[in-house]
Amino acid sequence: METGLFKIKRSAIPPVIPPTPPTPVFDYVIDIYSDKVVITNPDGSTTQLSSISDLNNWLRNIAGKRIRVNANVEVYDDLILTPNEYWIFGEWIHGNIYLLSGKHTIISFTRLGDYLYGMKTRKIPCYITNYDPQIEDYVDISGSKIYSVYADLGLYGSPDMVLNDITVYILDSFGSYIEYINGDIYIQNCQELNILNSTLRNAYIEADFLRLSNVVSRVGGVWFIKTRLHTAIDETVDPGDAFATLYLRVSGYVDVPANSSATIDLRTINCPTLYRVISIGIRKRSTSGIYNDPLPSGVTYQFDEVNKKLVLTNNTSNSYDIDILYEITTRYIERA
Repeated sequence: METGLFKIKRSAIPPVIPPTPPTPVFDYVIDIYSDKVVITNPDGSTTQLSSISDLNNWLRNIAGKRIRVNANVEVYDDLILTPNEYWIFGEWIHGNIYLLSGKHTIISFTRLGDYLYGMKTRKIPCYITNYDPQIEDYVDISGSKIYSVYADLGLYGSPDMVLNDITVYILDSFGSYIEYINGDIYIQNCQELNILNSTLRNAYIEADFLRLSNVVSRVGGVWFIKTRLHTAIDETVDPGDAFATLYLRVSGYVDVPANSSATIDLRTINCPTLYRVISIGIRKRSTSGIYNDPLPSGVTYQFDEVNKKLVLTNNTSNSYDIDILYEITTRYIERA
């Protein structure tokens, strides 16, 4: 091709490449309203469904996608989620959120699950859970990650199906139950938390009432666990090689007859610990409830660290019902 004094070869002219359309942040956007569900597809078109049940059926064919869910109203129906990455915004989703078998990621800026609503209306809690209602059994969701400003959890494995590589970050929870998991747990401001038969690498836990049973660590982890009211330690709790900071409050009650002694068996952790009394007193009842009076002169207590007992001695002529709240804290020792 000639242009004036210059000759240009066609092969030297770069081809015109049309611009690549931007990749959408989400593969699908789901808007939940009181009377419908609207799904925005990747091409901008929409699909309208009439109910949460229809949405659950639609989701059964979707996996491995990034999905935004906007709860424009409070949701009381159950959601059944296939393995995807979900970003959830809006109003409280009170019903169960069933996670079907596979690897899920949930990032939620709203409340998920509702323990109290479930107990009030169904006699069982509503959780984020790995229960599959179709097969009526729990399924393997190993590799799943759950991040939420609030959530009530019911994650259950078994000796034959440990849920591995689980990550949970929850800022608030009323009641949660975790069994047979292996992973990292961060749950703050929980009223009642149960962790059973699990291996925790990293744990940051703050709860009013905490139950620990056969909970051990993985090498290289960090534990910070604090209870405000009571810790039930049913079986082994072993931080192992984890860097552990524990503040576990345990409540107890004992009747001490006149001119005699009584003991309370102290709960134990498989690491160096210290014990201290937070409060102790004589249980009294009134029309306004139960309260404690200070110990009278002649009633004393001491820790028997060797035998892991708290010994109460009553040198008076009266018998007393005594309430006690004590704390187990980690005691650091220099390793060789």
